[in-house]
Amino acid sequence: MSVNPSVDNRVAICVCTYGRGNALSRLLASMEDIDLSGYNPDAVELIVVDNRPDPATRELCLEAAGRLPLRLHYTEEAEPGITYARNRAVAVALERGASFVAFIDDDDQPRPDWLIRLLECQASSGADLVFGSWTLDDQMPRWARESGIFRAPDKPKRKKGTGRYGLPEYASTCNILAGRAILAKVAAGGPVFSHAFRFSGGEDKDFFLRACDLGAQVASATGSIVQRNHDPERYTTRGLLRRGFKNGCSRVNMASSHGGRGYRLRMLGSAIGKFAISLFFLPFSILSRGFFMHHLYRMAKSCGVMYSSLTGRTINYYSS
Repeated sequence: MSVNPSVDNRVAICVCTYGRGNALSRLLASMEDIDLSGYNPDAVELIVVDNRPDPATRELCLEAAGRLPLRLHYTEEAEPGITYARNRAVAVALERGASFVAFIDDDDQPRPDWLIRLLECQASSGADLVFGSWTLDDQMPRWARESGIFRAPDKPKRKKGTGRYGLPEYASTCNILAGRAILAKVAAGGPVFSHAFRFSGGEDKDFFLRACDLGAQVASATGSIVQRNHDPERYTTRGLLRRGFKNGCSRVNMASSHGGRGYRLRMLGSAIGKFAISLFFLPFSILSRGFFMHHLYRMAKSCGVMYSSLTGRTINYYSS
């Protein structure tokens, strides 16, 4: 099907970046090949929010703007934290008249028809939130792919393919289209992306759940695909330990907002058990880097759960 190219359906593609010039450059290059399938290019705008304001990033955007088939608007958000950057992106998009806001991460690479697939799904379903899908980094080391730490949507952790709170497992701001009405509805009760998640992540799923509580209709555009690329540091021991600890803290944040006391206690008990099991198996996995890293990651994640549960604090993952 084709999407109505009316300028009434203005679309803002929002990208938040934080000192990752090489990744952003690759993303902007991929936008040169975006397939709008007859959609009015004047109705589509790319908004880049720089969360670590840098003249080099501004210059990179200005240079890329001349090669893109759509307009590019660069703006800054000096307050560090992923939620501040995302909220700035939403505010700018709505101020500039967007009917729909699409998010994609600065280190990912979309297929040319990624956006049009989201728009087609929204047009046919009338959904307030449309979740796109993603694939793993094709440059990912083999051991990382086999470790189970990184999981593609076509290999869901649960049989029904939904996460702990009923959302699709692939629901993420790395590939999402949100309507203006639901963004405004959520914003009426506070920031669209809660600042409780500003450094730990998890702000996207928190937003999705609050939107659903307000009656948002959701749909899945599985044909809309981005490739998730990771910085090489992500595959180092330090990178995996930090990521695991951060994800543990994020789980506690989510449970504090969307789970009862009983659930939080069970989660803490589970984390202690998983830590003990992985600690036991760690020496036996030394001959397999994938299994060894899997157990290290699970121990770090369990530590994040225990730390955040007992202290109420989290790691400043997105500020370093």
